[in-house]
Amino acid sequence: MGAAMKTMIRQLSAGDEVVDFFVCARKAVKVDRRGNTYLDLRLSDASGQIPAKKWDAAPADIEAFGAHDVIKVKAVVTSDNYGMQLRLEKIRMAKPEDDVDLASLLPASSRSLVEMEAELNEIRAAVENPSMTALLDGIFADEAMYRAFCESPAAKGFHHNYIHGLLEHSISVSRVASAIAGQYGADVNRDLLLTGAILHDIGKTAEFEYEAVIDYSDSGRLLGHIVLGEQIVAAALERLESFPEEIALQLQHLILSHHGEREFGSPVRPKTLEAFILHHADDIDAKANVFQRLREEKAETGEAWSEYNRVLERFLYLKKAEAETE
Repeated sequence: MGAAMKTMIRQLSAGDEVVDFFVCARKAVKVDRRGNTYLDLRLSDASGQIPAKKWDAAPADIEAFGAHDVIKVKAVVTSDNYGMQLRLEKIRMAKPEDDVDLASLLPASSRSLVEMEAELNEIRAAVENPSMTALLDGIFADEAMYRAFCESPAAKGFHHNYIHGLLEHSISVSRVASAIAGQYGADVNRDLLLTGAILHDIGKTAEFEYEAVIDYSDSGRLLGHIVLGEQIVAAALERLESFPEEIALQLQHLILSHHGEREFGSPVRPKTLEAFILHHADDIDAKANVFQRLREEKAETGEAWSEYNRVLERFLYLKKAEAETE
């Protein structure tokens, strides 16, 4: 017997009664003005997040679950000047017999996975250098690596932070980098650039865990995706019988420098033309994704401005300039 259809957070309205499963994205135990203990939570599913509170929380409520656990709640949707939230009446951990559809709890790319895999193959086929083709084939011949590359998010919070986000981002960066390369012709090693664009974030396959919520793995926190990615590429290079030394050096430079500056996580700054192109293609795609998602979120309300974006350190103007019609 399959799981019941889930009510998504984006579907909720004030006054709704909710009995459903969510991920506890954040959990805090607090005390109100009267000295009573309550739970201050943020619950999430594939459609978004919502604040939730369990007033007069008993010790059993507090100890029943932890942050990042999948929980079942009975609640009422309330609304005030701060927006909608859930007033929790009952709460418990999900059980194996609940048959929870985890896919409903994690956000995923709106693009078709089949279409993106076909597009990745098309980009790989555009790489003509046999050594770089052999490298890509060797990396993606590992079924576990290929599936992780297709499934992983590209971030926890900033851009493409959803299932299949790494694949979507890598394809887009490859397309943008290729378009920029066309402006400079033979001065750019297009095969090197495309290989670097495909592999620049491959360390994110090891940086994140995403069974019920997207979070960093131990190696992700300790090493980061740039170092992890360079290790994956270096190991793949060692498995090949031969690989041009100069191309290997410059490819590893692309991986290590794609964030552009040391303060943004790059061990080295870009020092080749391909590295400059890749860095800017990566940067613009990440920021464009932020705009696309914010516009989608604000589409229903028609709001022209975003909330203050702490990463970009500014408010974002989301209104699209439409062409005039007669």
